[in-house]
Amino acid sequence: MRRKRLVAAVLVIVMGMSQFSVAMADKKSDAEQKKKEAEANLKSKQGEINRIEEQQEQLRSEINELDAELVNVMIELSTLEEELAVKEDELEQTKADLEQAKIDEQNQYDAMKLRIRFMYEKGDTAMLTSLLESGSIADLLNRVEYVNEVYSYDRELLTEYQNTKDQVAALEKQQEEEIQTLEVKHQEYQVARENFETTIAQKKDEVGDFQNKLAAAQELAAKYQDTINAQNTIIAQENERIERERREQERREQEQRAAAAAAAAAASRASNSSSGSTSDSSGGSSSDSGSGGGGNKNPGYSTGVSGSAVVNYAMNFVGNPYVWGGKDPNTGADCSGFTSYVYAHFGINIPSYSYSQRSVGQEVSYSNAQAGDLICYAGHVAIYMGNGQIVHAKGTAYGIVAYDNATYRPIITVRRVL
Repeated sequence: MRRKRLVAAVLVIVMGMSQFSVAMADKKSDAEQKKKEAEANLKSKQGEINRIEEQQEQLRSEINELDAELVNVMIELSTLEEELAVKEDELEQTKADLEQAKIDEQNQYDAMKLRIRFMYEKGDTAMLTSLLESGSIADLLNRVEYVNEVYSYDRELLTEYQNTKDQVAALEKQQEEEIQTLEVKHQEYQVARENFETTIAQKKDEVGDFQNKLAAAQELAAKYQDTINAQNTIIAQENERIERERREQERREQEQRAAAAAAAAAASRASNSSSGSTSDSSGGSSSDSGSGGGGNKNPGYSTGVSGSAVVNYAMNFVGNPYVWGGKDPNTGADCSGFTSYVYAHFGINIPSYSYSQRSVGQEVSYSNAQAGDLICYAGHVAIYMGNGQIVHAKGTAYGIVAYDNATYRPIITVRRVL
């Protein structure tokens, strides 16, 4: 009866541990799924950020070109305004000259009319009297020549004034046409300037809109990255917790097996005792074989560094390249360069060669390995994540990877450096 109760208790414990493990596995799977979704969203958002930045750069280039064209238009406008000012001054002077030419023409015309009127009113007697009063033939000829010269002078002067008036009028017309042409061109450049200013303002507004979109996209990308980091922490913690539960389950199973073996031995001794035979030595031997574990090394921690913190930090380099002899996983590292770099981040200095790392820290049985422990193989090293998985610089074809099976090759030793 006692034996049945013991077996039933063992079954209850095993079932409870199984349900707990399933719950932990579900939590880890959920974290991995959220991380995968966040990584996809981050990649998409990063693509959007790149497109926005390209569009911003294109707009800035267009604005610079428009600015250059606007400068040319402003220069043309300034030149036209100066030309217009000069032409308007010239036109004002021409109009003044034209008015004076009209006045001179009118004065000459009035003077001629007076002389012609005098000649008609006096008839030829005035000229005849003037000729008769001459004192000599020379004086007579001079007076006749003078009269002719007066007539010729009046005619030439009137003609000259008329020609000057006509020339000034033509110049006035030409200048008005030139001013009209300049004003039309000035208006065209004014419209072009307004169009350029409007377009540049619109482009700057678009740049501002893209800046807002870029800020929003960058904010979302940062949130996705935070989600990824948080899920990495959860995954590492769950791996460590699952590993602890696995070890605890193994320990309990060993105790249960030992208890069952002890119970069986006690029952056997009781049975043998009741039949009158003695088998103490046999029973003692059975007990010894049931409690022997062998290779159960599990030293304590010598630092205050958390194994999950080590794993979480190491996960930051997953996806980076493997470089033989490399010491910095940011730019590329080999297996021992990767492990020494990660531990150094926490103030733990170990050699940067895989063979030398086999002797650092304290030896641990693989069954007692915990997150943050160092797994050593022949010519290779890795960091234990828990739950039978490792993160390591695997090789040139793989780079730095995580979640590989820790026993994918024979393990030489496990070292605890934390």
